[in-house]
This record gives sequence, structure tokens and C-alpha cells, in this order.
Amino acid sequence: MNRYVCIHGHFYQPPRENAWLEVIEQQEGAAPYHDWNERISAECYAPNAASRILDQEDRIIHIVNNYSNISFNFGPTLLSWMERHDRDAYAGILEADRLSMERCGHGNALAQVYNHIIMPLATTRDKETQIIWGLADFAYRFNRKPEGIWLAETAVDLETLDLCAKHGIQFTILAPRQIEAVRLHKGDSWTEVHEDSVDTGRPYLVETPSGRTITVFVYHGELSRGVAFNGLLNSGRMFADSILAAFPKDQETHLVNLATDGESYGHHHRNGDMALASCLDFLDQEEKVEVINYATFLEKYPATAYARIRENSSWSCVHGIERWRSNCGCQDGAHADYHQKWRKPLRDALDWLKALADTLYEKEVGTYCPDPWMLRNKYIRVILNRDQQEADTMLDDCLPEEVDEKTREFIIRLLEMQRNAMLMFTSCAWFFDDVSRIETLQVLQYADRVIQIAEGETKKEILHDFLKRLSQAPVNAPGWEDAAELYVSKIRSKRLDLNSVAMHYAAASLFEHKPEKLQLFNYTYENIFFERFESASHKLSVGHIRVRSRVTFYERPFYFAALHLGQQHIVGHFANAMDVDAFETMHLELRDAFRQHAVSDMLRIMQKYFGEHRFSFEDLFRDEQRKVLSMLMENDLELARISYRKIYDRSYDLVNRMRSSGMSIPVLLKRNMETVINNEFIRFFQGDNRSVGRLDFLAEETTRWKLQLEKGLIANAAGDWLDRVFADLSERPYDMDILDLISKVMLRLHDVEVRPGLFRAQNRCFIFGKAYLNKTTSDLSEEAFLRWQIRFKGLAAQLGLAF
Repeated sequence: MNRYVCIHGHFYQPPRENAWLEVIEQQEGAAPYHDWNERISAECYAPNAASRILDQEDRIIHIVNNYSNISFNFGPTLLSWMERHDRDAYAGILEADRLSMERCGHGNALAQVYNHIIMPLATTRDKETQIIWGLADFAYRFNRKPEGIWLAETAVDLETLDLCAKHGIQFTILAPRQIEAVRLHKGDSWTEVHEDSVDTGRPYLVETPSGRTITVFVYHGELSRGVAFNGLLNSGRMFADSILAAFPKDQETHLVNLATDGESYGHHHRNGDMALASCLDFLDQEEKVEVINYATFLEKYPATAYARIRENSSWSCVHGIERWRSNCGCQDGAHADYHQKWRKPLRDALDWLKALADTLYEKEVGTYCPDPWMLRNKYIRVILNRDQQEADTMLDDCLPEEVDEKTREFIIRLLEMQRNAMLMFTSCAWFFDDVSRIETLQVLQYADRVIQIAEGETKKEILHDFLKRLSQAPVNAPGWEDAAELYVSKIRSKRLDLNSVAMHYAAASLFEHKPEKLQLFNYTYENIFFERFESASHKLSVGHIRVRSRVTFYERPFYFAALHLGQQHIVGHFANAMDVDAFETMHLELRDAFRQHAVSDMLRIMQKYFGEHRFSFEDLFRDEQRKVLSMLMENDLELARISYRKIYDRSYDLVNRMRSSGMSIPVLLKRNMETVINNEFIRFFQGDNRSVGRLDFLAEETTRWKLQLEKGLIANAAGDWLDRVFADLSERPYDMDILDLISKVMLRLHDVEVRPGLFRAQNRCFIFGKAYLNKTTSDLSEEAFLRWQIRFKGLAAQLGLAF
């Protein structure tokens, strides 16, 4: 066998976390999901870990982990999010690499430069840190050293390749237009090539000025464009046939390799994961073709030919790397009339800020550490494990013993400044058509965090000069003159500090069941004193806490009193310092006033002791505002549910009589019935119901009265219920009652035309069936086992599975 196929997916999302909270806040454009990471994970990352292969009747006959059969890389910042928020998909990615290691001795996963910066535009030491951090993140997750690395936008220069080779990387992947010339053997004359003439079926060695070498694979341009833009994912068969047609007839050993954004397989193209799975299945049936990963191919066929790269080139800008520093004309096409004159001044402003931060860091940290940049390289240990002990261990390795705790925390804050200074250059900020997009606003958050730390630690004014430079970047979107105006309105005005976080704690303490155990975001709270008072209409919290950042270790005392006046009305006051006796006196005065329901007295007392330092509901973070509003609304919703139910019960006989008499049911009463029945459906699936009697009634009522259901809400709740019940089945695999229960529920949902989310249930059912359908060592008799098999296959068919 000498024909090989390698499909590479570059899976990446820009970091979206709030620069102060380290969590992603709700993004309305991603609806119905919370944010874009969640949406794209549901559309792409999770499906590729459990992709469906269908038969001719559209029944699922296999569920496969695509990652185990393709080459892939995931951005470290994306994997960090997945580790916390999509653990099943995350586990599938790690498992795929482990399986490929077992199968062929080389894993499918590649590393990536840490936060997707354009490497040729970075300084030498930033390039090195990006590589070191990317490799460390990879080793932390995949438990091995990477053999290959993905360069953001495949942007390349010789120095980047040299540094990759220096750190043990064997290969990377480039686009055809990034190869300038090739030669078959060292010493041969160079043959110039262009995008359509370079042989992509073999790897090439690239020599760097230092004498190091690194292998580059060149992906097949036409096939890759076909996947990304030209409809190859419309059919797995067509995808496979196109790959097979790319093999030359007269070449003994050939690698057809293609590379695209991994999001093509499900996010950009609906069901793209299934087209990929189907394609891989067809290729697996080809006797003379082997699907392989890059490292395994390289072991079989080490590179012998040489290539000369086109420096400062990339896969997504025909002008090289101008897309990330000039108005070159490359953009996403969303607004054809938009210019990109903002790109250069944005980069200039951030370059200026980065140089200032580097000078500050080197001067201050260099006072205590002989090699501050080596220390920055090691900081990835702390980024991966936000723990005081980890930070202490790192600092112990690099600093003299006499450096005191205050100085150590100062150094950590400057390291965090450096991390944000790196994040400022995430490539997506320049990729699209305007400086007002969320990707650019995100890097401006990181810039503001750099300024905040730098100004806070040095007491030097930086913001003015930064805004002056940023004002040179014009905005296309109406309503804004320049990026400085945008920054002041959307970023600087929303800057957070420890008081912002502590205010949130104070407001949240009014509603949490156990406020003393409340932990929010990347901060810790030491509860020194807390007491809450409640009446039918008001709540009062009085407290003294110490809030501490788990990232910078900066901490501050916080004294507060917060009063809930009903609905969303919160009045709070705070101080960072207060005499112990004064705090105790205030506490007692507020307690007495609360017991007397004297709201005006409570407001006067807070004003007396705290002055003008106040906060309100508006000071809560956006997601937490929604959380509090939901909690506040729950009481009203329950009252509404009770009221609707009373009307439903009271009018039911009358409505029945009207129906039997041929009369039209009043619209208001029918709407009331729909509200009650919808609510009952959702409550059924949100609970632990194991009797379908109630569901039978709801389905009958829906059909009888021709009620309009909230099918999306019911489907989501039903999908969660099915997942829970299948989890129970794995504990009791031969429980016929559970099989019957699921089957009946599926029938009732079919009756009312509700299609539940079956992704997780199908996954569980498929795994379960593989484990138990052919098991002959069960405790069941042969006859009972046969009955169970028939029943289980029937249920699987209801879920769309064919065993």
C-alpha cells in the first residue's frame, strides 16, 4: 500500500473570556446558546467526537469519533474552555489521540502556538514564549510531547521554523502558495514553484539559517478549498471520490493531505461532521488506500526533498501577512463597502503598548530575577493551574530566597500583565472587516488589562498616549468616529477591579441560600462577618469580607450593607476601611431599623457610615443580573402557574360542555389551557417521573384540544430526561421496565410532534448496545435474553439506530 490520505482539522476559537472575570459572558449573537463557544461546540466539536454514519434509510449504523481518524489541533485557549464547559467533547478529543498513539505509535493531535498570534509579526522572544506555552499546554492535556505544531493562519518565516525546531518540533503544515522553490536533493539547483505546481504529495525539509531543519507538509489546495467553500461536504461519497481522484497514476508513494478550519465539519457546514465520517468510512473500505496521520507518514517516509518557503506568507491572505497589519483588501465579505484602514493604527497602538509593558517588565522583574523572560516562559505552569502553591513553586525556582512575599505578588501581577499583552495580538482582531467587531473589542479588553496593571503598579499615566494612538484607527460602523471612542465607551467604562467584584458578592449575598460559601469567578472571598435579615418584602445583608484574585493574588478588605427593596431594586453601600466599633454600631443600627421596617432610616444609616460609595443592581455583571432576575421572577412565575392552573381546573367542565355543544372555546381560555399543558410537559421532564400515565393524559389533551405546544422547550427538557434515564439503564442493563418507559415516552412525544434532542441519548444507546446486545454471559435465560434483545432493538429503532 503506497497511497495515503491525511485530513487535518484546525479547530480554534478566539479567547472570549472577560479579561477580568475569566468567564465568557452571554453573547446575544450566539442565541439560543449562551455564547459562541457553546454554540460551535454543540454544532461541531461535540458531534465530531460522536459522529453518525447512516444507512440508505437514514438510520444510524455507526457512531464514530472522527478525531481518532484525522489529524487535528485545538487552540489551547479553546481546550481550556472545553475542559470546564464541554467535558464529553473534551474527553473524546483526548481519547482520540490516545487511541491513535496505541494504533500507530503517533498521536493525531498537533500542538498550536498559544493564542493564535501571527508569528512573523512577533518579536523573537514572544515567538519563543508562544511555542513554549503551546507545547506545555499540549503536554498538560495529552500527556505526551507533540511532534507537530500548527502556526496560526499558517503564517510563517524562517525564524519561526527555527524556533519550532529548536524546541523539538518535527513538522508543520503550510499552504501551496507558501512554497517558493523545491529541490529533490541537497546540492541540486532550486526549481521555482507556484501554488498550482508544487507537489503536495510529499514532505519537504526546510533548512533554517542556524543549521536546523524542520519538515513541512503542503496541503492540497483544491481539495481543501472544496471542503471549506465548494460543497465537498454535501456528500461523504463525493468527498471520498474527490480525494481518490487526486492520486496521480504514475507515482508509487503519494500522500493526499488537506487542511481546513475544523469548524467546516459542522459549524460552517451543517452535518459536515457526518460527511467527514462517511468519507472516512468509504476510504477505510478502499484496500489500496490508508488513512494516516502526519507523524506516522513521516516515520515511514522521512522527507528527502527540500523546500524554500515564501517568508511572511499565510494561508488566508494573498498579500502575505498584510491582513494583520494593513488595508490590503482581504476581509470576510460581510460589508463590501468597509475599508480596513484601521488595521495598521490598531497594530501600531498595541505594538507601542506591548513595548512599554516589556520595558516595564524587564526593568522591574530583572531587579530580582536574572532572566525575566525565562520566568515568563515558565509562567504557563501557573496559567494551567491557578494555585498559590504552583505560583510559589515557580517563583522558588527562579528567585532568590530573600525576595519577600509582597515582591513575589508584584512579580506575579507583572507576569499577568505579560499574559494579557500576548493575548492582545490574537489574530482574529484583524481578520474581519471592522474594528468594532467583538474579536477586536476582545483584544482591547486585554489592552485595558495591561494598562490597568501597569498604571496600578507604577503609578505612571499610560492611557492618554494609548488613546492618542488608537484614535488614528477609523471605525466603519455608524455611530463611532474612531477606535479610541469605541474603547472608552465599550471597554474602559466597563473596567473591573476588586471593588467591582466585591460589590457583586454583596448584592448576590441577598439571594444566595448559603452566601458564606459563595465563590464567584476567579476570586476567593474570606467571610469575616456576615448577617442577613429577611422580611416579607425586604432583605438586608451586612458584611465584612476580604476579596482576593486567584490570578494576581491582589486582595482588599470590603465592608458593605446591601438592601433589597423588592423586584430588581437593590441599594448598597461599601467601604474598604472601617473602624471595628463603627462597623458594629452600624450593624446594630441597621438591624434595629430593619426590624421596624424603617426603610428611610436604613438608607440614612448607610449614607451616614459609608458616604457616597454605593452600588445597585446595575453594578452586577451581565450574566449575574440575569441570574438574579430569574431568581426574583421565580416567585412570580410560581404564582402565575398556580393562577393558570386554578382557572384551568375551574373552567374545565364548562369548556368540555361548550365543546360537546359545538360552541367555540373562548380564545383566552384556550390560551390558558395551552399555558398549563406546556408547563405540565416541562415539569414532567424536569422531574424524575417514571410513570407515563401523566404523559398519556397530556398528549391526549394536546390532541383533543389541538393545543399549540412550546415544542423547542419541551424537546430540550425531554432530551435531558432521556439522557438521565439512559444513565440509569447503564446501571441496570436488563431492566425491561426502563426500556418500556423510554419507548412509551418516545411514542407520546411522536404523537404530539415533539422531537427531543437525541444526541446524548443516541450516544448512550449505541455504546450500551455494543456492550450488551451480543453478551451471552448475562444472568438472563436464553429466552429472556432474546426477548430483551428484541425489545432493546425496538427502542433503538425509535431513536433512529439500527443494530
